[in-house]
Amino acid sequence: MIEKPLEQMGLRDLRGIMRQKVPAEAWTHFNGAAETKATFRRNPRAFQQYLFRQKIFHDVTEPDISIELFGHTLPIPAITAPVGSFSLIGKDAEREVAAGTERVGAMMFTSQAAKFDPRGWRGAAKSPLVFMAYMNRGKEEIEEYAKTAEDLGFAAVGITMDTVKPVKIGDEVPLSTKDGKPRKGHKSTPKDIEWMKQMVKLPVVVKGIMGADDARAAVNSGADALVVSNHGGRILDFNRSALEALPEVVEAVGNKVPVLLDSGVRSGGDIVKAMALGAKAILTGRPVAWGVGAFGAPGVERVFNIFAEEMQRVLVMTGVARLGDVSKAILFRDTADGVRAL
Repeated sequence: MIEKPLEQMGLRDLRGIMRQKVPAEAWTHFNGAAETKATFRRNPRAFQQYLFRQKIFHDVTEPDISIELFGHTLPIPAITAPVGSFSLIGKDAEREVAAGTERVGAMMFTSQAAKFDPRGWRGAAKSPLVFMAYMNRGKEEIEEYAKTAEDLGFAAVGITMDTVKPVKIGDEVPLSTKDGKPRKGHKSTPKDIEWMKQMVKLPVVVKGIMGADDARAAVNSGADALVVSNHGGRILDFNRSALEALPEVVEAVGNKVPVLLDSGVRSGGDIVKAMALGAKAILTGRPVAWGVGAFGAPGVERVFNIFAEEMQRVLVMTGVARLGDVSKAILFRDTADGVRAL
């Protein structure tokens, strides 16, 4: 039974209510990950290795958490991730995710694996959108969707490139939620980035980067932004967390392109930590699913409001007036040998 109003709920509340409301298949899918779930568990745990440096003597009271990305001013650096399986939650879940994201003015990455195509997403939301392709859908469909996205005013397009092997839930490869067909992996090559660059004039995003070599190869092939992601622990068991891979990728590309982080963010504090380590913004998938599964569009809106409130609290308590000023200086690393500054 719901005992408090939505505006007082935290992510744990939303997660618990989502579990009660959604079909068992949806809960299993969104709570699942490859094999032993070691990577899935490692993603959020990695954020716990970092502690904040508290500072109270300053004039910061209303910090600015907005960012600029792909020519858009965004009120928060949290972006809805390109999840293809929101439809498992309910027949209107994709539209509700889009509506909830739009309510806060946030950006949304949309998946080619979703039920909605670019026209469906644009019809559901006027907020900045990014179309993310899967090479296993075939170049003909990708070309059609990418060009449609450009015509509809999307902010960017891109490719999710880490599905060389298909997603696993436990020891099984689930059927596609788009068409019910068996999922297939695909060869991943930088030439696909070059192909996408030739096809559209929009910025091209490459998702699924977990190391310096792949980062450099993607940028050298024309990638305009990278997303450090291990697919939420659904591809490779016993992988590094995305946060652990982030500094390596940021160092490899320097200031050439923005680097985003996906996988494991569970709080506004996590977002600040990621940005202190070099991320431009973060993608959030499971928390958005908890929100839409619990309360539809208002639940999604609440997820972003929670992140915003927590981010502002962290910035005030560390004396940072704007996100652009966040750096490693506000962090400590909690190690086996004790707490040390970065």
